[in-house]
Amino acid sequence: MTSTINASLRRKGSIFDTSTVRLLPAGSSVCTFGEDHASDLFLMKKFSAKYQNTYKLDPDQRFETAKVQAITEQVLLDNLEDVEYNVAEARHLTKTISDKILKAVKHLGYTRHKIIAIVNIGQLRDQGIRLGSRCLWDTKRDNSATASYEGKTLWANATVFGVYYE
Repeated sequence: MTSTINASLRRKGSIFDTSTVRLLPAGSSVCTFGEDHASDLFLMKKFSAKYQNTYKLDPDQRFETAKVQAITEQVLLDNLEDVEYNVAEARHLTKTISDKILKAVKHLGYTRHKIIAIVNIGQLRDQGIRLGSRCLWDTKRDNSATASYEGKTLWANATVFGVYYE
């Protein structure tokens, strides 16, 4: 049984929609953010097929960093060209761009890879930024591609991970 967080306990100024936060049963410190039902990928996850393991140790098609990076750069350019930075719009843009990158990369036919796209957008000022990510992966089968965009008032960084799974 889940319960909704009290309105007075909600975080202010978060990029997450805290109205969908749910707590697990009493005694658990785990909470989760609800799915974004406006995303097309939510429907794709809902109706995805489950397959049995084939115990293949190598993918049929390797994750090609150059192709994925070119797609990611093009999606960033198409969606952010002539866009002014706006805090409220940045949240929506990150989701939209991430969805478009995922769809475009999945059309390359990576059937045995889990594709993960992370997009960061920030206001361009006199600041530096350092982005990092960590995960466990197999260096022979898994890979990633990164692309950046810098406009007049904003910067964006997109990282796409291709993680092989059975």
